[in-house]
Amino acid sequence: MTVQRVGEAIWLMGIVVGSSGILLWGCGKSGDARDGGGGDVSGVAEWEAEVVGEEGYLTGNDTAGLFVGASRCAECHEEAFQEWAGSHHDHAMAVATEETVLGNFDDAEFEHFGVRSRFFRKDDGSFWVNTPGPDGEATDYPIEYTFGIYPLQQYLIPFPGGRYQALQICWDSRSEEEGGQRWYHLYADEPIPHTDELHWTGSNFNWNFMCADCHSTNLRKNYDVTTGEYDTQWSEMNVSCEACHGPGRDHVEAAEAYAAGGEWADDKYGLAVVLKEPEEGAWVIDGETGQPRRTRALASTIQVETCAPCHSRRRPLVDGWVPHNGLGDTHEVSLLDRILYYPDGQIKEEVYVYGSFVQSKMYQNHVRCTDCHNPHRLNLLAEGNALCIRCHDGTRYDSPAHTFHQPGSTGSSCVECHMPTTTYMGVDPRRDHSIRIPRPDLTEKIGAPNACNGCHVDRSTEWAVEWWNRWYGEPEEAHWGETLALAYGDEPGVEERLLALAGDREKPMMARGAAMAELERRTPTREALQVMAGNLQDKDAMVRAAAVSGLAPLDGKQRLQFIVPMLEDEARMVRMAAVRTLASVPVEMYSPEERAAYEKGLAEYKAAQRVVADRAGAHMGLGLLYTDLGQLEEAEAAYRKAFEVEENHFQARVNLAELVFGQGRVSEAQILLEDALRVAPHLGITHEALARHWIRRQEYEEGLKYLLKAAELSPESGATQYFAGVALNQLGRYEDSLPYFERAVELAPQHAEYLGGLVAVARDHGDWERAVRAAERLVAAHPGEPGYRVLLEEMKTRRRAEPGS
Repeated sequence: MTVQRVGEAIWLMGIVVGSSGILLWGCGKSGDARDGGGGDVSGVAEWEAEVVGEEGYLTGNDTAGLFVGASRCAECHEEAFQEWAGSHHDHAMAVATEETVLGNFDDAEFEHFGVRSRFFRKDDGSFWVNTPGPDGEATDYPIEYTFGIYPLQQYLIPFPGGRYQALQICWDSRSEEEGGQRWYHLYADEPIPHTDELHWTGSNFNWNFMCADCHSTNLRKNYDVTTGEYDTQWSEMNVSCEACHGPGRDHVEAAEAYAAGGEWADDKYGLAVVLKEPEEGAWVIDGETGQPRRTRALASTIQVETCAPCHSRRRPLVDGWVPHNGLGDTHEVSLLDRILYYPDGQIKEEVYVYGSFVQSKMYQNHVRCTDCHNPHRLNLLAEGNALCIRCHDGTRYDSPAHTFHQPGSTGSSCVECHMPTTTYMGVDPRRDHSIRIPRPDLTEKIGAPNACNGCHVDRSTEWAVEWWNRWYGEPEEAHWGETLALAYGDEPGVEERLLALAGDREKPMMARGAAMAELERRTPTREALQVMAGNLQDKDAMVRAAAVSGLAPLDGKQRLQFIVPMLEDEARMVRMAAVRTLASVPVEMYSPEERAAYEKGLAEYKAAQRVVADRAGAHMGLGLLYTDLGQLEEAEAAYRKAFEVEENHFQARVNLAELVFGQGRVSEAQILLEDALRVAPHLGITHEALARHWIRRQEYEEGLKYLLKAAELSPESGATQYFAGVALNQLGRYEDSLPYFERAVELAPQHAEYLGGLVAVARDHGDWERAVRAAERLVAAHPGEPGYRVLLEEMKTRRRAEPGS
């Protein structure tokens, strides 16, 4: 488990957070039965209804006695048990013993940027590390649990309040030939002092939140928001049978009754989660297309959604296992965005597998996890290209006629071309499961990587494009990633393409959801709102949730009309989006029935935030919600709780500063913004927030000081560069402003506001040559806008009128 250092853009996302009100992290699964539209997740007898417990957690009734343990399953399912034993799931977590610890604890020393750590054992055989703690002082810490087994093993250390922290110095468990059998630091290229947000003793390496429920079975985090303590519990320490199949007591009782001569109670065999298809199909080669097809379409996506909570970037909506209606009922999966994925959907940050796999044609054509992976042993069903030609025509694809590379070479490997790897945690290469055709042309167009240059690192992109076109011909269709790339660059005129993508049901749900999120960021149009409304009944919860959020610009009456029915959606993530979208609708506009439905959803929303109350983002979500509801005292309390939970959470301070400034508490707002700057001095956004504060108070020189620092710290933010240029120009420093205007245009060369602004300031200062050049760039970027041509001609006329021209 590791966390990438979060850039400024994702922190900004936390400020303008959407329906969930929380950043999405990689760890934290809490439900294991999923129904993906047609699958069966029959409720266990005791779980007739979900309840909100005393602490506000949305959960099922007590699970004690419902989970029977892997050893009980093994009594009847010996083969499956033996396949599972020794697997990565079996070794997901274990008590630190002679048998489970792989690392060298024989007084081994490790140094990272001058910081020394020592791994040793005591006379009783226990494992220890001496390393700097939260105060920076070297301290002896006991190793209580191992975490994982290959290609690395991490170690968990107990802390007060029921916390466990994952040490960032890991054991590379690969062989010596592979470069392993050594200690290494997850952040090999940068120092991580005890004051850093990524230090191992901080919240980002807290096992209870970040890791626990993907490494154990039936985990209950049990966080007490009042005391800040955990009472985390599990049925089994590792990932065992019931983590995927659900609690087994009813199944065991049904099997015992059957063995005694009775009949099965129903065709579900007492199972909480039925993963087996009603009628299994087989893979055959279609005679007309030459492509593989399943003889019988899958009845549901339940199997993929059983794996997804641990193999996706998402946040939990419930604490513990509950019966539900699919992945979106227990988790909110992150959409494609510019931080986590490349514009074409390839993996960038650590997003695991689900988000890429559901983009693939494989997923669209009913491929599921067990078509390639043994579900118990977790290994591939075949090695190399033999895996792919189990379904695909080997004579057609496993041939130089297709690969244009020699058999046995890297270039002839299916996965090297269609599933390239990205290495996370220093030693763990993971394959992109979008299983896409390599597109070097997209590297030229949008900067996405391609497998050709990933192998031929000494060759140019132009070289790869030339050979690709020679072998396969130029791609006939634009990729939807080109649309998202334009949107990420805030290029004008992209709205029409976003509309087409959002409404195209043939495109992946991840891409459609991202398109709607981008439309939501822009000034709403009638066409955009129509597309959103049309997606409210989409089969995918992710699309429905994005559509609900996208309808926020509607007036109160229209929102009630469209969104109130979504409060009854089968997926909790959609209901949560509906609650947020309706929050600012005045109470008096609701009918009694509508208000009752909203109050029910509101209670559920608050409960979902409390599930992740150990992270500041949950309280940010509540603060935003209360602000929209007009409950400003509650909003203020929620924001304050956010930076109580995470002291360095500057976003809550910025939001609270805005709230109190609006109440006339100007000095208090200033203190909050200075405090935000204190905890995040390395981010341009905290400087910019303080700059805006001083500018609103008409203290322009003071504001400019912070704004210029923001521009220095945010060299890739066109908006910040442009803001700095405008501010300098308005203070009479035209020459000083020009580099900032030019940088903004360089970052977004088609951005009409940036180009138009440069034209305007150059014109106002009689700098006609610069004004003409900027106007020419504006026309070239937007040839269909007649007004820009008129502006260009005006600038040319004014230039000619200048004496000496």
